[in-house]
Amino acid sequence: MVGSLAGLAGCGADEPRGPEGCPAEDEIRGVCAGVPRAAICDEETCTAGVACAVVARARSDAELQAAAAAAAPGTCIALAPGAYGAVALPGGVSVLGRSAGDVTVHEVVLDPGEGAVVRGLTTSMIRVGGAARAKIESVRVRGSADSGVIVDARSSVDVTTSTIEGAALYGLFAVDPFAVSLDRVVIAGSGGPGLWVASSADCAEPPAQPALDVKSSIVRGSHIVGVALFGARAAIAGLDILGTSPGKEFQTGRYGGGLSIASCSDADVKGLRVHDSKSYGVLVDGSKATIGGNGPDEDVEIHRNVIGLSVQNVPESFRLENAQLDENQGFGIGLSGESRGVIICRSSVMATGIKALPTVHAGVEDVGHGLSWTERSEATISDVSVGGSALASVLIDGEASGTLHHVTLSDGDEALGIVQQDFRTGAQPTIESGTPALRQAEDALYPVPAALDVLPRDVAR
Repeated sequence: MVGSLAGLAGCGADEPRGPEGCPAEDEIRGVCAGVPRAAICDEETCTAGVACAVVARARSDAELQAAAAAAAPGTCIALAPGAYGAVALPGGVSVLGRSAGDVTVHEVVLDPGEGAVVRGLTTSMIRVGGAARAKIESVRVRGSADSGVIVDARSSVDVTTSTIEGAALYGLFAVDPFAVSLDRVVIAGSGGPGLWVASSADCAEPPAQPALDVKSSIVRGSHIVGVALFGARAAIAGLDILGTSPGKEFQTGRYGGGLSIASCSDADVKGLRVHDSKSYGVLVDGSKATIGGNGPDEDVEIHRNVIGLSVQNVPESFRLENAQLDENQGFGIGLSGESRGVIICRSSVMATGIKALPTVHAGVEDVGHGLSWTERSEATISDVSVGGSALASVLIDGEASGTLHHVTLSDGDEALGIVQQDFRTGAQPTIESGTPALRQAEDALYPVPAALDVLPRDVAR
């Protein structure tokens, strides 16, 4: 075996219809993600579109191994339909099949070098072992006993129109890469996290942060977490994270979240859907993030998760815009850890249900709050509607600073009101246009949910 292992603006637009012939589960906002069904070309081997200095053709595993051993940078090894063994490619050497249905290579390792391409085949694992500007295109990575795609330190790779499915551990795992890019990629059924991009430093400075770019991609059926960022710089434009569950060794209920942004990450996320996570939908801890926007397809859906969005320990900047948080449990939005620079605008939090959660003062209790604002956090909340909350609508615990501007309560939340509990003196948010009056209480009327645990770095290994 080779290898191992802040001004306010308008909101978004309606979704376009899906492309004809695309499986429904692979369609995201009118774009078809995942490996194409059609062959790349009509010939036996396909090299068009790749800059090949030399083309070596192989029709057997022996010919593939011989071609790889003799290849110089810029060589393309064109594979005829068939099954091949594992191969380690010298730096800058490409391997090209006709389609994922025609060509199978057991495993592929890309050694250090520039510009290697893996295209048009099925494999169990790809390791980007120090390669720069590598490309994985129209590839199905299926059934790895380890992780589907492993990106080593100081590597960079673009993954496009590909599917990574059924990996035992991570779908795509990258620690200290230079850059990882996903465009129209599906990561499905990972035994551990779907997508994991991390710096090995506790709080990497921006020049050292791994860069992640995601467009029109889907991560579904993962375990422990759908997408996790540690000390990474991310630009996301179109991402669905669906149906994340706890891992087999993690039965506390605190894992199984959709998107985790932690450890000094800096994320710009547009066009996000996080649905049906068994834990949080989105967790932002000790990081900067902008989630949502006012352009077409920049809206956000965080639906039917256990906890919608938790913002905690944010030192300076978090913005949520044009978001709908529906039918989450426990709390729709939580602010904690003395977070600063929080802006929530043009969004709604509806139908938050009851869930037994760890609380600050009394162990596990039933919680069902639309908005939970705690631990002296500071926020500007504007043009936000909250309704159908099971327990508290807008709950402020203790002191808090900021502004509530045009906050609307509906669907029974009018009677619950905006409550600042456990409060005697100190900071209070300013109440502005169209917002119900603040009700003060010296006692604790409602349970206060505890901050969430951040994933450990070795969660699936």
